[in-house]
Amino acid sequence: MAGTSPRYDRCRYCKERFAQTSGPGRKKEYCSIGCRRRAQRERDGRLGQQRTRSALPLGQGIAEDVQALSAALLEAEYDGRSLMELLHCANELGRELDHYAAAAVQDARNRGASWDQVAEAARVSATTARTRWPENRVRERLEQRAVQRAAVRQPSAPLVEGTDPADPGGGRPLSKAAERASAKLASALSHLYRASDLTIREVAEQTSLSPSYISRILSGERKPTWPVVCSLAELFNEDAAELSVLFESAHGLVPPARHAVPDTMARLQAVLRGLHLAAGRPQPGVIRQASHGALSARTISEILNGEMIPGWEQTSALVTALGGSPADVRPLWEAVHYTFLLCLDPQEVPRPLPAARPATD
Repeated sequence: MAGTSPRYDRCRYCKERFAQTSGPGRKKEYCSIGCRRRAQRERDGRLGQQRTRSALPLGQGIAEDVQALSAALLEAEYDGRSLMELLHCANELGRELDHYAAAAVQDARNRGASWDQVAEAARVSATTARTRWPENRVRERLEQRAVQRAAVRQPSAPLVEGTDPADPGGGRPLSKAAERASAKLASALSHLYRASDLTIREVAEQTSLSPSYISRILSGERKPTWPVVCSLAELFNEDAAELSVLFESAHGLVPPARHAVPDTMARLQAVLRGLHLAAGRPQPGVIRQASHGALSARTISEILNGEMIPGWEQTSALVTALGGSPADVRPLWEAVHYTFLLCLDPQEVPRPLPAARPATD
């Protein structure tokens, strides 16, 4: 129809008026192909940013499991377990490391890394990187891993012996490290109780706790809360800080990864003094005999008094002589020495730490 006036709409991108098509079919939303392409690019960019912001790092949870498996392997090594058990731990750790590599690559890709950048980081060709870590295969692999681990971690309905009744997960088995720390905490509190000459009833009255609950704490049947530990330590004229690391380990609490130098050293000293207390505070000469001469009485006194920072061989020997597990203390010892390395002037030649001096006496 020659007399029909054209219909106008506004472009969704540039907002300019344009003549709309009058024929059948879908109406145009943009005035030109250029506006349509620019709008599409902006939409893709916004979606990519939202996806990157909303997605949690895939590698983070796997890295935590790698840390736990590494600790289990170290514990097995210190316990002198069979080669079969050691290799089993190593194989599990290796599988998790492979999963972590795939997750880390996917995280990098989600953040916008190109295959060339991935290849450079992995020191392989871009073709190899694409073949090794394609997104669909990585996603499928991590989904299978999640299903397998969920099946392994599925808690049983009833509480069983060796589980933590205070655990909100219900029936989750305690780690061996937590079991050891719980036993040492009970032993330390029991030693303080025996040295106090108080009766169970007197302790209960002065702490407003029931005698049966006190008995279960001292026997290791129940794990006390931190306020209870503080109340008992105060009653027994003991510094609760000496028991803080044992308490944290017994409850599976993870402290902040980084501490100031004094805090890091205090934590190491606290766990060593806590183990000393749990052993009944034996004299340095008795500990020296238990270490089979690996430590002198003077070195033992200096370590327990906080006058020197022990090397790992000395720390391991002391912990073993006190009936503890070196694998449980190793992370604290490493944190102390790592903190010292950070404090060294990089322009200077690193000087030996006090821990490096040999034990003499």
